[in-house]
Amino acid sequence: MKQFSFLLYKEEDLALCLQEAKDVAASMAHISDLLVTLFASELSVHTMADFERATRKIFPQAKVVGFASECGFANGKMWSGEDDVPDAASAAVTFTFFSSSRVIPLAFDEQSDISVAAQGLVRTISQEKATKAVGLFLAAQVSGITELLGVLSDVDEEIVFFGGLLSDQMNERRITIDLAGHRMSRGFLAIVFVGEELHAKTQISFGWKPFGPEVQITRMADERTIVELDEKPASEFFSHYLGIRHCWESLASVETFPMCLKRNGATLARRLMDIHADGCVYVSADLREGERLRIASGDPIAIISEAQRTHAELCEFSPEAVFIVNCMGHYIMLQQNNVYEYAAISRAVPTHGFYSYAEFFRSKGKFMKTNLMMVSIGFREGEPKEAPIYKPVSPQFGEQTSIIAHLVHFVDAMTKEWESAHSKLVVLAERDALTGLMNRRAMERSFKDILHDALASDIPFAVMMLDMDDFKGINDTFGHAMGDEALVALADILRSSVRSVDIVSRWGGDEFFVILTHADRAAAERVVERIHRGASSLSLLMPDKRSVGLSIGVTLSSAHDTPETVFQRADAALYESKRTAGKNKVIFR
Repeated sequence: MKQFSFLLYKEEDLALCLQEAKDVAASMAHISDLLVTLFASELSVHTMADFERATRKIFPQAKVVGFASECGFANGKMWSGEDDVPDAASAAVTFTFFSSSRVIPLAFDEQSDISVAAQGLVRTISQEKATKAVGLFLAAQVSGITELLGVLSDVDEEIVFFGGLLSDQMNERRITIDLAGHRMSRGFLAIVFVGEELHAKTQISFGWKPFGPEVQITRMADERTIVELDEKPASEFFSHYLGIRHCWESLASVETFPMCLKRNGATLARRLMDIHADGCVYVSADLREGERLRIASGDPIAIISEAQRTHAELCEFSPEAVFIVNCMGHYIMLQQNNVYEYAAISRAVPTHGFYSYAEFFRSKGKFMKTNLMMVSIGFREGEPKEAPIYKPVSPQFGEQTSIIAHLVHFVDAMTKEWESAHSKLVVLAERDALTGLMNRRAMERSFKDILHDALASDIPFAVMMLDMDDFKGINDTFGHAMGDEALVALADILRSSVRSVDIVSRWGGDEFFVILTHADRAAAERVVERIHRGASSLSLLMPDKRSVGLSIGVTLSSAHDTPETVFQRADAALYESKRTAGKNKVIFR
């Protein structure tokens, strides 16, 4: 496998490019397939037709694809359609020669039903038993992306997925993909990489640092429109922390302040797209109620350091070719320093890529969309050869970038100090001072999430409320110090009677509240039995060795429960246990 890229500065360069590609092909013993990609800021009919005609004259069986994006890189140098990028080429051509593998480009235009297109792509992937990787390139921002990624997530987890969004304009009709004359301003192109000896590996890097408080999405209008954060209008959060209002015509200035969240073991980012007059916030990709967000800021040093670290790890895979999908946010943040992200890997391995408006990658089997990520894909055929030598490049920042880096570092350090102090206060606020158990306020808050997850997954749980029989008599006879000692001992008994996934809290006075996750009646009965056995030791604390009983009320979850209905049933069961069943009894409701 060999990859060769050529930067085009003028029309005459195409002939030189093709001649060099011909020389590379001549050096290979066998060519099983050839993928030729043209990346340019514009894909005119004339340019693409001439390019494909000239390419096929030398390589008639080549798979030729054209992409239009704002800018990109090859051979460690930039290409761009903008005049403000000095010494930049206008386009880049890459020839990827395979020795034993092949590629299958598939175009799905805007007329294709997204669900039908996704299933068609899945069929192709499944039919090709040696599929190793799939590249997904969306022409523009369209609805149905989440559904498409969801369907593809069901494909064999060993298959590598990657890709990017070429344009974020929903209404623009600019051609961004060309496959054999099939020109698209909507839809998507998939490139399926197939080969028994083909290997692919992805590495991702981010470099943005979260700061400030974490907020929970409490209401959404649709998958991209946040209505409420922490039960307040979503716009209030951004107004308070970023000073932005819905009347702003452009949010370009906050491009590098995304919202971060955790999902499927990965950090995802969402750009702020619009703030509506009604206080709703429109974002760049899907979110879900219940997910927690934090604002993040780009740190130039961290972005470059993380990119170089992940590329050093990728070199251990011994790739013969590297393709990179990098977010436009990286380009905006780093500006003239962007070369430091890919300069070192370009010296070690033939590398090319483009800047995207969204990135696609796979984590724990799920194919996901994110922003402000760099996704690097390494390819090789056959067993690993000697790993390429990777030498990091030390960035030389200008004064303004250095100031930004120091400021972000300062904010990050302050945020970590605040988080440390805050976590200590949270422990104090959520813990019962006497027993060290979770207190009632914290339990009520946690129980909402537990109930939501249990109902969504249809997994049963049990709740019990209990207290000591005649606890007042212990206090009156032996004093409150003895009563406190008995409560601490009971708390220890409860801890040792449940699993690590269960939760025990002090409800108030001598009352305790216990949640048994993934538990049916039989499991709850076993826990009750352990608690009663442990409670028999409480008599040893009493100066007169009196027996100390426990009254317990237990309830099991049902399909339409709310926190209030569960609390009411458990409390009623406890009341019934104490008033009608006698001392040291348990009642199920």
